[in-house]
Amino acid sequence: MKFEILLSTVLAASTVIYTIINLMLWFESRATRRQKTTPLVIAFLKSTENHEVLTLHIKNIGEGLARNIKIRTIKDFNQLGKDNLLLSNVGIFKNGFNNFPPQHELSFFIHYMTELKAEEETSNIEIEITYESFDKTRFMNIYKLPFNQVVGQNYSNPPETFMGQIPYYLKEINNTLIKNFVKKE
Repeated sequence: MKFEILLSTVLAASTVIYTIINLMLWFESRATRRQKTTPLVIAFLKSTENHEVLTLHIKNIGEGLARNIKIRTIKDFNQLGKDNLLLSNVGIFKNGFNNFPPQHELSFFIHYMTELKAEEETSNIEIEITYESFDKTRFMNIYKLPFNQVVGQNYSNPPETFMGQIPYYLKEINNTLIKNFVKKE
């Protein structure tokens, strides 16, 4: 009798533990499926490969398709210092975007790095990005992108692309020739 009670208690406990483990696996599987279909559209500032122009990048770093993207400029900016080139009047800012696939990226020229007043606290861009996933879940993110986080950074690595590496290495060769020429005189 005692053996049967002990055996049924062990069986009941193992059934409860097995059920809890299966529920945890089901929740994790569900979260993984959701991650595979969820978009994540972000905005960030970056300089061009030659570090002369500041650019704004909009990129879907999620694994799902972003739909019906609308970008509203909270604090607008004149691109390249021209009054007729407001950021809010350009492409996706003005018209939106129907479909934005994973890893898709758009970039917009902002201003020349040497002319930016990055030390000012008001030197930034503020945008609001709204979009939805394939299952109609809505997302909204607000980005305040200060220029002083990008301007003035020293870059020692060559650019990522071959086209960007050409001017980088030409500049390095030029600097080496100047150093060697000055040493000989």
